[in-house]
Amino acid sequence: MYNDFDKSVNPEIISLSDLKNLEYKSFYGCYDTWRMEYNKEKEYPNKSREEIKAEVKEEIKKSTEKSSKESKEKYYQFKSEKTLELEQKFKQVKLKVNFNSVPKILRDGKFYTISQGCFTLYDNRFFNKLYEIKFEEKYNIISAIQLDNKDLVFFAIDLIIIYRLKEEKYFLFQKIEENQTGYHQQKSNSGCMSFRKTFKAYFIKEISGNRFICVSNYGFKMYSLNEKNEYSITLLEWYHEGLKTIIELDKNSFIFCTEIYCGASMGGPAHNVLIIDKMDLREISKKERENKLFDQADACRYYGYDQRERNKINDEKAKKVIESLKFTYDHKQFIKYSTYGDYHYFKGNIILKHKYLVVGIDNNILIFDILSGKILKRYELLINGEDNSYICDANIIKWNNKENNEFFINIKGNIVLFELTNDNDLKIIIQSFFQNINCLKKLNENYNGFYDDGIEKKDSYYGRSYYSYSNDYGAIKDCYVSIFN
Repeated sequence: MYNDFDKSVNPEIISLSDLKNLEYKSFYGCYDTWRMEYNKEKEYPNKSREEIKAEVKEEIKKSTEKSSKESKEKYYQFKSEKTLELEQKFKQVKLKVNFNSVPKILRDGKFYTISQGCFTLYDNRFFNKLYEIKFEEKYNIISAIQLDNKDLVFFAIDLIIIYRLKEEKYFLFQKIEENQTGYHQQKSNSGCMSFRKTFKAYFIKEISGNRFICVSNYGFKMYSLNEKNEYSITLLEWYHEGLKTIIELDKNSFIFCTEIYCGASMGGPAHNVLIIDKMDLREISKKERENKLFDQADACRYYGYDQRERNKINDEKAKKVIESLKFTYDHKQFIKYSTYGDYHYFKGNIILKHKYLVVGIDNNILIFDILSGKILKRYELLINGEDNSYICDANIIKWNNKENNEFFINIKGNIVLFELTNDNDLKIIIQSFFQNINCLKKLNENYNGFYDDGIEKKDSYYGRSYYSYSNDYGAIKDCYVSIFN
């Protein structure tokens, strides 16, 4: 079953012109010149190959010039004051920092590295070492998060390790085994085959109130502080495998962006499905908790287990986890998107004006009303080159401003700044080229701080994304990061 975009929302084409320093061979062209030449040769067999090529080239040139003119008239509304604002931020690299391995970011804008069994946290002004933790054991640590109370939570796939700050030093506070406990046995399907699914955790995400979420191929769990000031599971639910992004709207509301991979089968070729859901937490009822303990209603509903398999959970650990649950969720689906034999990718997301979700999917910019979940607008981004129009990814990055209505995309140093108007239309208010920018990333969501580590995202419009974990315990890899702060 394939699901296209809402047909009631007509797409608007934004053609970007006058971009600099681009190698167009790295983009996919909209016009199939070979096909156009082939059709013209059949229609005009007496024309020479050179004549055919020249005519096709001229047709494409006229079409791109027309779309460029129409876009400039409709979408370009430059604001001169923004030019200085962007130049002050991006014209020069403020600082270049050499880390001993590829750095990652905590939510408050601090860099950290994990290398050779050592975690190092850096301050966000001079990037000196702020804290250092040398792990006593050789954990396979993938990432780290920091909570409101400064607790550091390390994710090691099957283990969550928590360090707490005391007298300006971090000490090992708690270890939590991340496993299937509390979930009914799930199954996976491959073609006509069905088999037991092996539990695997994918990532952790910090949220407000000293809480964090752990995402796995079984669903997601929420951890919160209990009466002992330790972390325990307060929510455990099934969810689609492939959850990639969690956006916190408030303490009880979240946006989930999910990418589900579907292998080839007799029903059709391999493809993926993108889903955006709004999740609203609420207190779990006694009956819902009992269902998890005895009826296992979730597993039966989603996986079709026979009534005879609805046995009680005998494992005492599972009982303890389920009996301690405090929350469950209701959800509203914003979009479910898939096309025949194709792969599509999320390319960024932001919240504007506290009520609109703006999401990049491939070269599309989608604007959702958060309250209703409806798509208000859809824009397709194209780049006008000398001999073709090209598809470009809508890599959305927030630009903080007082009105909370701006974002930009970066195309090889070409910064295109958009404004969401009061009519929910997009306008391009500035477009500038900065030679020293390549792979720009947000340093802190609360202000306009950015960095460039030279690492591009692996997700591609023309290749399947996947979970990729690396462990650099045995290697030191220098990484230079440019700071625009």
